[in-house]
Amino acid sequence: MIAGRLGRHRATINAEINRNGGRARYTATAAQTRADSSRARPKATGFDSDPVLAAHVTERLEAKDSPMTISIELARGTHGLVASLSHECIYQAIYAHGRRGLRAGLHEGLHRRRRCRKHRVFGPPAPKKSPLGLFNPISLRPSVALERGEVGHLEGDLIIGAANASALVTLFDRASRYLWVADLPDGYHADGTLAAVCEILDRSQTVTASSRPRHVDDHPGPTVD
Repeated sequence: MIAGRLGRHRATINAEINRNGGRARYTATAAQTRADSSRARPKATGFDSDPVLAAHVTERLEAKDSPMTISIELARGTHGLVASLSHECIYQAIYAHGRRGLRAGLHEGLHRRRRCRKHRVFGPPAPKKSPLGLFNPISLRPSVALERGEVGHLEGDLIIGAANASALVTLFDRASRYLWVADLPDGYHADGTLAAVCEILDRSQTVTASSRPRHVDDHPGPTVD
């Protein structure tokens, strides 16, 4: 749940908790203090402290080997050099462009050849469709409604009182400037709003479009011809 809200992988959240005392002892202030202290220390990267390893990885990247392949073969000692180095460390050094022990420009040897890494989001995907479903937006109303030349084309709106304690539904005729008002004594939920609108529509002719907030998103919207 925490990982989803923060848009991070659950393994990242677990690592943060475990390195700061576990679930029983973790506090955000202590974790932040520890992180600030660690960041302030001048630390040499793995490639800065091991030029042989840096030269080997650079040579492999220039040969267009992937960081994953390099990491696996270093762990196995395939080319006579044994090191515990994750592919993520290699990627970070590549995209640091010369600031982490590897020369700049090595991203050209990668499969995608991106100069900057694409940010990965582990949270829930954004909805591709409108959460309101199918409805008639105001932008699609006919020209006769725009010209205000015909009675019966209404616009709906919701008026909410102080502290959300009261609400009204209004329907406005664009041609005659006539306004209908209905009270929502039980609050502005979907069923109550629909009932109030239908009550007003009994006295009108045509509804072509309405602004559509979330309090009516359970319904496709009434249309009376």
